[in-house]
Amino acid sequence: MSSSLEDAIAQALDRPAAYVLLGSDGEYLYKGACRNLRERLKDHQAGRASRTKNRRPLQVVSAEYFDDYRDALQRETWLKSGVGRDWIRQRLKAS
Repeated sequence: MSSSLEDAIAQALDRPAAYVLLGSDGEYLYKGACRNLRERLKDHQAGRASRTKNRRPLQVVSAEYFDDYRDALQRETWLKSGVGRDWIRQRLKAS
């Protein structure tokens, strides 16, 4: 699902989500969770997220919506695990 940040913002919902961003170097992967995906992606785009502000332009590799923020946090934790990182790498190879 790799898409530009602008496209992702236009399509994002105002819901809790776990997501993965790819930095401009093609190597850096940012994994996060938020209460409102659209607003959080706007923060990344504007440089208001310290971990990604120097890695723009960013691409969205994955975004998964949840009914509850706690579920999004659990998914973020999984994405940061070894199994989650392997899943992200496989997803990048497939795209």
